[in-house]
Amino acid sequence: MVHGQRTPVMRVIDWELPVMRRTAVALGVALLALNVLDILVTNLIIGGFGGFEANPLVAPLIGTPSAMLVKVGICVAVIALGTRITSSRMVTYLRLAVMVYLIVNVVNVGQVAYAAF
Repeated sequence: MVHGQRTPVMRVIDWELPVMRRTAVALGVALLALNVLDILVTNLIIGGFGGFEANPLVAPLIGTPSAMLVKVGICVAVIALGTRITSSRMVTYLRLAVMVYLIVNVVNVGQVAYAAF
């Protein structure tokens, strides 16, 4: 490549779009399920074992019905964007979000198991 030339833009091939969209929807459903599990386990830790929410933005919402609405609402917005903006980058971001929430839930369940025994 000659200095000053722009690199070609990688475009999604037509047959890749449905596969990426299905992947984005599956990751979105997993993200939604992990968010709901996060709220339920967090409420269990706080209510049953005397824990506290470390996130100062979410702490005022914990224990209220609006917590579930806010978490699910944000998750639905992310899913809507992720399925509308179908790109390999968006699928990667959704994968990253699912991995982060999976780690959060493993830690939360570990805390419940530790407090229960």
